[in-house]
Amino acid sequence: MRIVFSGNTSWGMYNFRIALMVAFKNIGFDVWVVAPEDEYTSKFAEIGINFKPVKKLKRSGTNPIADIVLLREYIGIYKQIKPDFVFHYTIKPNIYGSFACKICNIRSISVTTGLGNAFSNSRFLFIFAKLLYKFSSSYASEVWFLNASDLNIFVENKILKLDKTYLLKGEGIDLELFRPTKAQFEDKPITFTLISRMLYDKGVEVFVKATNLLRAKGYNFSSILLGQIDTDNPEGISLSTIKEWQAAGMIEYMGSTSDVKPYIGDADCIVLPSYYKEGIPRILMEAAAMEKPIITTNNIGCIETVDNGINGFLCEMKDEQDLADKMELFLKLTAEQRQELGKAGREKMEKEFDYKIIIEIYLNKLNHYLNRSFAYKKESFQP
Repeated sequence: MRIVFSGNTSWGMYNFRIALMVAFKNIGFDVWVVAPEDEYTSKFAEIGINFKPVKKLKRSGTNPIADIVLLREYIGIYKQIKPDFVFHYTIKPNIYGSFACKICNIRSISVTTGLGNAFSNSRFLFIFAKLLYKFSSSYASEVWFLNASDLNIFVENKILKLDKTYLLKGEGIDLELFRPTKAQFEDKPITFTLISRMLYDKGVEVFVKATNLLRAKGYNFSSILLGQIDTDNPEGISLSTIKEWQAAGMIEYMGSTSDVKPYIGDADCIVLPSYYKEGIPRILMEAAAMEKPIITTNNIGCIETVDNGINGFLCEMKDEQDLADKMELFLKLTAEQRQELGKAGREKMEKEFDYKIIIEIYLNKLNHYLNRSFAYKKESFQP
């Protein structure tokens, strides 16, 4: 059986879904990735996963001619690969990949990983996205959501009916890969770390302002930024702005990395004051799995990862004072209290977000739609 996973970057497909793809490869599926090429593309061949580039996929833009060209490319790719089933992720693969699957008579599932700017900026963009989603969603066997808020938006706006939806609680976290790696809570200043693309709507500037409020009160701590500069995004923060913050002593910018684990390990608390329409932020799951307390917003997707006061704290969106208050609350905790928060986060990940649970859901859905009985094997999940 041939199965395709398609998203808008090779980076995202590798970092978020590699355990899933390896699991299906080990079960016996012929696994393919369809995505634009980037620095992660070569990694698929190293683990025996096939790759087919989609060259006309641009993450942003609403040019109808360009989107028709993308649809035709998807049709050509699927006619060539001839998959038995396709999983699509992110907006454009969900829309145009689903169209292509219908034309090629291939079953597919769309996974809505977050609504992003299309459902939060202009009224025109919302109406345009709604129409495209409504049309394409009718072609998918199911449409999955990572949080109930996104699911409700689709149902309430009559984009699709409730009986065609499925709530997948995150995309899972590898608890063997992300685990505490060293003794916690050393005798040093507290380190708050924000790991994300450098976007305003990820709350990066809010974090910087909250840091300044606390420094003005005389607190001694470190604030770290880690993540990719994304100036193609309308919410992107320029490198020059980040360098100005760093020169002023507000934060320390560490650039980007292919391995966040050492940076999570060095942090005392992971902060993500996002007001972006998230699915479920993976960094928050990774941090909790490594027993790191979390401070994030009471925002769609973020709230799924935090039990307020149990494994972290929730703050208001776009409110640097409230974020500063929660960071101050954390600074006043004892080492033992911080450790309790971290352990509670790990327990939450084990109960709710273990990627083995997610993989079993995928397998059960495939068995249903393909009328097969592939066996669930825990050993299949190891790379």
